[in-house]
Amino acid sequence: MATATGRHRRTVWTGVLTALAVLAGAGRAAAQEPRLVAAADDDAPDNVPGLLIVPGSTAAAADAAVIVPSTQRTPAAAPLLARWFEMQTGTVATRFRYTEATSGVVGQDQQQLSEQFKARFKIDQAGSYGVNFALGTGNAFVKGWNNTALGTPSGFSSAVFVKQLFVSASPLKGIEIQAGGLGIARGENSEVTSYDNDGYMIGERITLKQPRTLHVDELSVTTGYLGDSTTPGLSQRFHRISETNYFQVLAAKRFGARLSSSTDVTTLAGATTVRSAFKLDTPNRGLDSIRFEQYARFNDAAYGYLISGERLVARRFTLSGGLADIDRNYGSLNADRFGSGRRWFTTNTIALGREISAQIFYTHTVQNSYTVQNRQALQLLLTYNVAKGLQRSGIL
Repeated sequence: MATATGRHRRTVWTGVLTALAVLAGAGRAAAQEPRLVAAADDDAPDNVPGLLIVPGSTAAAADAAVIVPSTQRTPAAAPLLARWFEMQTGTVATRFRYTEATSGVVGQDQQQLSEQFKARFKIDQAGSYGVNFALGTGNAFVKGWNNTALGTPSGFSSAVFVKQLFVSASPLKGIEIQAGGLGIARGENSEVTSYDNDGYMIGERITLKQPRTLHVDELSVTTGYLGDSTTPGLSQRFHRISETNYFQVLAAKRFGARLSSSTDVTTLAGATTVRSAFKLDTPNRGLDSIRFEQYARFNDAAYGYLISGERLVARRFTLSGGLADIDRNYGSLNADRFGSGRRWFTTNTIALGREISAQIFYTHTVQNSYTVQNRQALQLLLTYNVAKGLQRSGIL
């Protein structure tokens, strides 16, 4: 079995590298195509901000515009640390969580803490090569929180784990290769119909952003091992680097400025799932945006979906809500505050400052024929965006 798995993995990456070579050749050919230079338009504005026409040049005499960057614009100097380090996300949060099962048993009634950081060290100044990592609380695949001593005594915890660590390389424009401990590629599907935001895997991924060649904005191929759901630390999971139980092909495309969509085919431990989702921005239509997600699993003919909407009802207050239905055999790897079952939910977010926000989340199941562990759940969250604060202060 291991030999067959290795052959399958080598076959996949041989095909991927062949596609890379084809794309690279197409890119070089396009770069060598002759380009036409338009003559100056008499109707063009005389003063274009940020551009200067070089006087007295041969081209100018021939009535052709020669445009160079204006020396009147001086870009702000980037922070020194940003040359080597890039923080992608960084939050510190606390929440009160109450969860009640169908049987009436209270599962959680507790205050929790969370620290989540994702960043990368850049090897070259352009950032084409780097080492990426994610540190986070939570001792399982679907958990990003540590328990405190406040509330139901279910065990105090304070550990922070290295959940992701991978190298990335962009040898050509529009191509990125990643290998190591990775996050999950979801496209427009959220953690409700895909995998939890705190999830992780071991493997390799190649992402192509060649819309003119591929006719989609993004195409990614991922292969590796997804599992060890109670082993968050990467060092205890890294021996899976030679194993494969996960394969995914994902395509994403935008249609105009308001509609974004994605579709993926994922195989995990022999079960094949097709997911698709779209998000439509609808200003001045009662809702600011509408999202629809769905999945279909072939092995047992299972289906699930989420439909939601979002509206900025005040300057600092955003209201969202919707309906989700996740089948009972999904596998408990999606968002832990949803899990399985048919339920409605609402999320209210209040911006308390530039970096501080509060959130109220509530969900309740409806018309389920089986027992669920979170028939109703309430969460009250307070989050500080560390990354945004450091960026605003000019440190990053």
